[in-house]
Amino acid sequence: MAKLDETLTMLKELTDAKGIPGNEREPREVMKKYIEPLADEVTTDGLGSLIAKKVGKEGGPKVLVAGHLDEVGFMITQIDDKGFLRFQTVGGWWSQVMLAQRVTIVTSKGDVTGVIGSKPPHILPPEARKKPVEIKDMFIDIGASSREEVEEWGVRPGDMVVPYFEFTVMNNEKMLLAKAWDNRIGCAIAIDVLKQLKGEKHDNEVYSVGNVQEEVGLRGAKTSANKINPDIGFAVDVGIAGDTPGITEKEAMSKM
Repeated sequence: MAKLDETLTMLKELTDAKGIPGNEREPREVMKKYIEPLADEVTTDGLGSLIAKKVGKEGGPKVLVAGHLDEVGFMITQIDDKGFLRFQTVGGWWSQVMLAQRVTIVTSKGDVTGVIGSKPPHILPPEARKKPVEIKDMFIDIGASSREEVEEWGVRPGDMVVPYFEFTVMNNEKMLLAKAWDNRIGCAIAIDVLKQLKGEKHDNEVYSVGNVQEEVGLRGAKTSANKINPDIGFAVDVGIAGDTPGITEKEAMSKM
């Protein structure tokens, strides 16, 4: 991989960090590392959203720029006798993109690698083959042969699961491939706003925020906005790339 510059290193660290809704510690620590030197003060609200404040003029208009720290992922719900894991989604998933995903389970003893599987199509009735597999019929295989072995490795119900993905600079170097762009790119932009303001004179109090629990109902956005009470706020998030096959301009105007 090409040598990463400072911005790419930050984007890699942000997207590599594992943080589903309610479990955002890793991405919050990465964001804090990069934003702390640029801010006058860094605090969190009661739910765990990160709030970095930069004052241009004391008592000036409060401007809020917010990305969200959490990514869609899964949570372990059950371990069966043969060592297979059942799970639920945390945040919105389209079940078609889940099968055969390699995943990382974050346990108290460290990370465990697994893969999402289901009953093979060869032994499904023809009607069932035409339909996407439902999440309730999927499992995570970590190569264990019993419940005891799974527990020995530290896996417990409630553990966070995220897709395993390697940050990659594509052949066209403007294009980057990683997990969790939704919404670590928003967090990166919130950091960049403070970076651009370094040494600039302005009449505002600027708040750059990494919100928690966006994917399950915008919870951190509510608590952080309530704490800051801004005059204006910008929610920085992702959208649909309208320049991929099959998408009309009416469906999505934005381009990659």
